[in-house]
Amino acid sequence: MEKKAKKFYITTAIDYVNARPHVGHAFEKVLADAIARWKRLQGKSVWFLTGTDENAQKNAQAAREAGIPTQELVDKNSRAFIELCKKLNVAYDYFIRTTEAKHVKVAQEIFEKVYKKGDIYKGTYEGLYCYGCEAYKTEKDLVNGKCPEHPDKELAHLKEEAYFFKLSKYKAQVEKFVKNYIVP
Repeated sequence: MEKKAKKFYITTAIDYVNARPHVGHAFEKVLADAIARWKRLQGKSVWFLTGTDENAQKNAQAAREAGIPTQELVDKNSRAFIELCKKLNVAYDYFIRTTEAKHVKVAQEIFEKVYKKGDIYKGTYEGLYCYGCEAYKTEKDLVNGKCPEHPDKELAHLKEEAYFFKLSKYKAQVEKFVKNYIVP
């Protein structure tokens, strides 16, 4: 009887497509590809994912500045990421685009399952938001009241209704997983 190959999953970040790819994107893709190839040589059944995040405020802002529809911008720049992978001979198994119907359907199904389990709840989040980072910042993150990565951009004070995941419910499981499976 033939032994079944152990599975190995690897993914990159799914990049914002507000601009064309740069060397940092190339570095991450090549590194992930090298790991995937090494694991295949070891006889593992590898599933390597990469892709683009097309549902970001950065994308909409870049499209407005370019005077084109957001979908046109994300289509153009997503193609540039695919071309980057081709030029670098990055052999991914699947390229995710968050605007694809398949991705939307799966994301909604997962959200619904988690919500029905009671692990998602609605609440309010308030804080300082950096549009450049697309992230909330705390006072300790700031340098002279500014985001150190985007000192020329004003932080916005936002208060918004949001969905939250009950991560504390899974604290022990997450700690065990990190200890056993996450490699620095």
